[in-house]
Order: sequence, then C-alpha cells, then structure tokens
Amino acid sequence: MTKLITIATLLIAATSTSGFTLPQRQQRSLQTSPLSSTQLNLFGSKNKDPSNPSGGANQPGMMDQLAMFKKAQEIAQKKAALDKELSNEKIVGTAADGKIQITVKYIPPQLPANPTPGYEAAKVDIDEEYLESVSAEDLSKALVEAIRDGENCAMEKVAEKYKSLEEDMKGILGGMGGMAPPQQ
Repeated sequence: MTKLITIATLLIAATSTSGFTLPQRQQRSLQTSPLSSTQLNLFGSKNKDPSNPSGGANQPGMMDQLAMFKKAQEIAQKKAALDKELSNEKIVGTAADGKIQITVKYIPPQLPANPTPGYEAAKVDIDEEYLESVSAEDLSKALVEAIRDGENCAMEKVAEKYKSLEEDMKGILGGMGGMAPPQQ
C-alpha cells in the first residue's frame, strides 16, 4: 500500500507545474550566474575555439562518451566472435621433424575471474615407428617441444586475429583527453 501511495505522490509531483519550479528570486539568481563548463559540455556542445584556453577541446562531452561506450560494446562483440572462432580452430605444434604433433586448443579468458587466455593440449599424435625407436628421455623432450611449439603457434594466431581490435581500441583511446589520435 505504501508503494502505491509513493508512486501516486511521484506522479502528482511530476505532472504538477509547480513541482519542479523554483521561487522567482532563485530563478533570477540562476539566470544571471555564468554556466559552468560541465553544464556547457554535458551533451557534446563543447567550445570549438582552440584559441580559448578554457575551451575544453580535449574533454569529450556526454554524447562523445556515449559514442565511445557504443564503440566499446562493438569491440567487445568483435572480441567474443574472435574468441569463439579461435576456440574452434585447429592449432598444431610439432617436434621431432613432424613425427610428434600436438593439437592445442585456445581457451578464451573468463573475465573478470581469469583475464588471461589459456591453451590446452587437446590431442597428441606420435608416429609409431618413431615411438618404437626413441628413448623415454628423448620422447619426453620432444613432447615438451611440441607443446611449446603449439602454444607459440596459438599465441601468434591470437595476436594476428586481435590486430583488428587493436586498431579499434586506438580509435577509442584517441578520443579521450591526453591520448594521441590513431595514425592514418
């Protein structure tokens, strides 16, 4: 019942013409005070005059920030699509002249708990002739080498795929005050 009364009171106050007006004396004092830079820049109407020292040319207004937020959401969607694509790719590391092959699976980061990506050996293929002729010590070294090669291949592939995101990120960071704009 109290919720209903509260909602009714808010509706009456919102529709009332006197609900959000100030007394005449306060209205006059607000009209004569100069507008702050926050009030001027709230919706992106920042001063475009670079010769004005307080012009705020390096500070984005609210509309600029909303555009940057939308761009960040687009980048997050692109990153999720790239992560999905990478997790489905077959990445192979080799050793012993290709006689040992390790298939590495890319594991996307689980933000915010685990912000770094992972790599997991999903499959091991060893040539039968090589397996019969190799010592246990040499086999162990070759397996480690193949796993490292697979992880290096995976990291290179991830870096290659993320190049497009890097350019998009530079575009967002270039719009913030103090950051250099992206090179063209």
